[in-house]
Amino acid sequence: MLIGLLLGCGGACASAPDRPDRAGTPPAPQAAAAPGAARPPWPAMPTPARGRLDAAVAANLACEGCHDEVAREWRASLHRSANTEPAYRRAFAIEPMPFCRGCHAPEAAPAEPEPEAVGALGVGCVTCHVTAASSADASAGVLAAPWTRPGPPPAAPHPVVRDARFAGAPACASCHEFSFPTARGRRPEDLMQSTLTEHRSSPAADRPCADCHMPAGAAGRRSHAFVGSRDPAFVRSAVTVSARRTSAAAVEITLAPANAGHAFPTGDLFRRLEISAEALGPDDMVLGQADRYLARHFVIRPGQIGRRLIGDDRVHAAPVTVALDVGPAGEGREIAWRVAYQRVAHPEGVDERDALVEGEITVASGRLAP
Repeated sequence: MLIGLLLGCGGACASAPDRPDRAGTPPAPQAAAAPGAARPPWPAMPTPARGRLDAAVAANLACEGCHDEVAREWRASLHRSANTEPAYRRAFAIEPMPFCRGCHAPEAAPAEPEPEAVGALGVGCVTCHVTAASSADASAGVLAAPWTRPGPPPAAPHPVVRDARFAGAPACASCHEFSFPTARGRRPEDLMQSTLTEHRSSPAADRPCADCHMPAGAAGRRSHAFVGSRDPAFVRSAVTVSARRTSAAAVEITLAPANAGHAFPTGDLFRRLEISAEALGPDDMVLGQADRYLARHFVIRPGQIGRRLIGDDRVHAAPVTVALDVGPAGEGREIAWRVAYQRVAHPEGVDERDALVEGEITVASGRLAP
């Protein structure tokens, strides 16, 4: 299991000479680097499994020393706790794979236990902004998005490479879409996480991930708190929910996409929505109940590592309506309904009701009169 983190794409300080993007189109003009500054190498986008160990920890401390406000946001983020978050640690204890360590402790050597300081760094500033092949030294160039705020960018004590790709989905791609470790391709059924493919098929395909997950403040600087699946208000904003009673025993609950640039839920392969209805008796005693789970549905492949996708009924670009029947107990009774976003730690077998739920957020709920 991998915890679905939200890799951002933020700005930095100054600028280096312009470079064309991969299609050959130059980015918007930026201020030149300081006279005499070394011309940074062609910028790579962030990737997992960097293996820079203590050098990354030391370089990250230097970033924090100059960028105090950004560092405070990052320290409280899921990026910082990527390797230490309790649900991930429990899952990793069950499946201690180098594949997982590559994204959750990207500055570690994937095949070796991570040193404490490297593990505590999680996805650090240097993981996204210092992308040279092996060095964590900012003097090689700090990757940043094109400068769009009023006035020229402030001077920086190191070269800054501005690349339009870093302002978009390519900055997030390596850790937020990947196949199962043993898969041979990138077909939908091979993908352990498919957030970038979902984004390309969504009505928000022309908007970068940062628009939602790194909102800009009053001064135009993007937040590095990386808002995501632990924020109740943010989760609830993903869909609009309505419910109606269609008979004495039946209800329909409709979820329409709202503020999600990908399927809802996305990320970890076990994330799901629980849609439930209950016929209520005296003192809210449950007399009848029905539920359904919206998720990517997988089955174990006998004799093989990984799982096989057999269905996907999550909320994509179109509304999803779920019909539930609570049985004869609904006659003349109130029916309570609820939509819950659930982070599943482990499926615990075939029956979805037996899953071990690590945490949940109530997206919407209500009661329908007889």
